[in-house]
Amino acid sequence: MQIQRIQTLYIFLAVVAMAIFIIVPYGEVDFVNNQPIVTQKLYTMAEYGILIPAAATVLLLLVDIFMYSNIGLQKTVLTIGMLLTLCCIAVVCFTLFKQAEAEGMEARFAVWDILLPIAAVLELMALSAIKKDIKRLRSYDRIR
Repeated sequence: MQIQRIQTLYIFLAVVAMAIFIIVPYGEVDFVNNQPIVTQKLYTMAEYGILIPAAATVLLLLVDIFMYSNIGLQKTVLTIGMLLTLCCIAVVCFTLFKQAEAEGMEARFAVWDILLPIAAVLELMALSAIKKDIKRLRSYDRIR
């Protein structure tokens, strides 16, 4: 197998989506404690609970791009990256709704939060392409 496989493109696009998510705000909160409403943007760089799994996902996916010669290990690393992406989605939802509500704030998603599900879908598409490659290699081995 070579690096020109389609899953490499999917993994690269997932890396780009996660890297952009790390830079942009993931939500906004309004402070409503008997004062004028003050809106504050929430950034991933300031929240370590979101930054650590997002950065780990980016690093794992970058390493995963170059594991094209070992398809089984590439599939395992991609699965771990997908679990971390789902963890990021859960932490963002928890932070915006449960934690903000407990502190007396109103939270809203940002437009950029769509990058997380996009990254998860791209990782799922890459996993599907890897499974097809494994199936194709097994069929070629049977022919020999």
